[in-house]
Amino acid sequence: TDSSPPPLWPLSASALPFHTPPPQPARRHTVELQPTAHIVHTPVGLSLPSPVAFSSFSRIGARAQQTVPSQTLSCSLQARIDACMMSTNEVIKRRRLGGSPGDDDVPAGRDDAVSRLEQRMNLMEASFQREILEVKRAAAVELHAKSSAIESRLSSLQDETDRLKAKVMKLDEENRRLEAAFKLHVKNSDWEYTAPDPPPDSYWIEKGYDYGDEDITDDDYIDNINGEFFWRARRQSKMLMSGICGLEDRTTEFYFGDGANDSPLIRYDDALLPHWVEFYYSMSSWLSSPVRGTIERTYPFNVYICNIELPANVLQELSKCFQLEGLGHMEVFSLERNGFQGSDGIDFALQIIQSQKKMIDFCFDRNPVDNHQDCQRLVDAIVGHPNISNCGLVGLCGGEINGHDYLVHILRKEKLQTLDFSDCSVTTAGQSTMFDIIKLHPNLVFLCLGDNNLNDEDAIHISGALRYNRTLERLWLKGNRFTRLGEDILKKVMYDDSSLNAVADSNHVCIIEGMGFHLPGGSGYYYVRRTRKDYDPKQSRARKIFHLLSQRNKQGTNAHHLEAEMGGDTLKVVPLALAAIQVYKLPWNRGFRGAAGAKLSIMYELVRSWNV
Repeated sequence: TDSSPPPLWPLSASALPFHTPPPQPARRHTVELQPTAHIVHTPVGLSLPSPVAFSSFSRIGARAQQTVPSQTLSCSLQARIDACMMSTNEVIKRRRLGGSPGDDDVPAGRDDAVSRLEQRMNLMEASFQREILEVKRAAAVELHAKSSAIESRLSSLQDETDRLKAKVMKLDEENRRLEAAFKLHVKNSDWEYTAPDPPPDSYWIEKGYDYGDEDITDDDYIDNINGEFFWRARRQSKMLMSGICGLEDRTTEFYFGDGANDSPLIRYDDALLPHWVEFYYSMSSWLSSPVRGTIERTYPFNVYICNIELPANVLQELSKCFQLEGLGHMEVFSLERNGFQGSDGIDFALQIIQSQKKMIDFCFDRNPVDNHQDCQRLVDAIVGHPNISNCGLVGLCGGEINGHDYLVHILRKEKLQTLDFSDCSVTTAGQSTMFDIIKLHPNLVFLCLGDNNLNDEDAIHISGALRYNRTLERLWLKGNRFTRLGEDILKKVMYDDSSLNAVADSNHVCIIEGMGFHLPGGSGYYYVRRTRKDYDPKQSRARKIFHLLSQRNKQGTNAHHLEAEMGGDTLKVVPLALAAIQVYKLPWNRGFRGAAGAKLSIMYELVRSWNV
């Protein structure tokens, strides 16, 4: 009821106009706020806005009154709060304008209290903002973790879906193949092998063939033609017509003739033609079997025709069936010692190579070609094929043809992995193009150049290529014109015993075969045999180093050589040298006698020489 508002400061319970004396029960006056306002309870029992809202009151002044609607307060309580806020705002205004604390009878202590309250409100607001930021940060981290987990789960589900789709597609294709096989089996249920039985033995004896080898008798020839041709032709034709071809997990293989080098050549006779025709009809029927839909993963099959003559009429029948596209595709095609007439063999091979785009192995061994044009046609077809990576061309170049240019041409094929170019009259005449290609070839792992005309000068080029190449694993050089000098040059690139560093820098990946490279004492080759799946060139390197140490140990010169090769304070490397002996000895543990004794002897020599 007073005209002037009561003093607000100092801040004490007795000074507050709405204070209730202690003897009486405390009465709580509640300020109704908007739903978004924060409520805090003061020690005197009054519910006021939170520090954030209160700080806004003190900084903004009279505009803060909008935070608490006046219509929700009682008249007397609203008047008192308005008076307090007016007094506080007046003090803050005077303070900011540089006025004296005593102006208009404002006590000095009240200005300090306002400053402290403002600082406290600012600190509380900053703390509250930090808490909000921490809550937001924690929520963001949790949300990111949940999002990552969901994305990972979705990715795994997508991968699983893709795998299931692939399995379903594979099962669908297998089902369609089975349907085709069943239809073929039903269709040919009454099929019979119509080719006549093989002629009697006397028929072949009367032919009087010259087998080219005195050790081969008529009985050997009869057993070979009956077992390797007539029996195989009947059995393979039945397999095709019954529909079971290609249903096994392994690749189906078709053989005609015996691939052994000492096997007699099966001469062509009219008695063989009906069996060739029967096989052609069976293969064509299988490949062209009606299939529901489209087959993407066709059955692979291999064809080997070895040591058997193939005249033009037989080649005509075979080319018809092998060029067909259907249930199967040819992966391996081997023609060996077939007695082709003129260019018939080259024409037949080109037809198959050009039609079978999925072929990876091609062999044309012991079928010499006497003209450059046919050699060039065959090599061009091999180089231009998209998938052929393994090739055998033994004895391709007949007569006076030098196979060097054809070898260089085929080596330029980057996908080439194995090549047998033996007995092709390769003469380099001092050219190094072939060896430069070998040096940089990215995929070649096997190269056979046996029975050619390579000499000591070529050995120098080969050693230079092998010092750089680390992909070639096997190199066959038997039957060339190397002297002892050329052999030593090739040996040194595999095992240079001039120093430990030279041994370590030798080629430990490649094996030079056909040269008789053995360690002194006959204790094995300079390489680790690849009979175990865990082959590692490091084993070969360790064996070579240990062999050099054991050879020096026999003369007691290990310490002398190590001091000369280290060129400094040898004692610094004593622990490393002693430990290395244990490591290098390990690849010798299996199959080599005396390894443990050699290790102990080397250790004793070094310990004694260095006075350890």
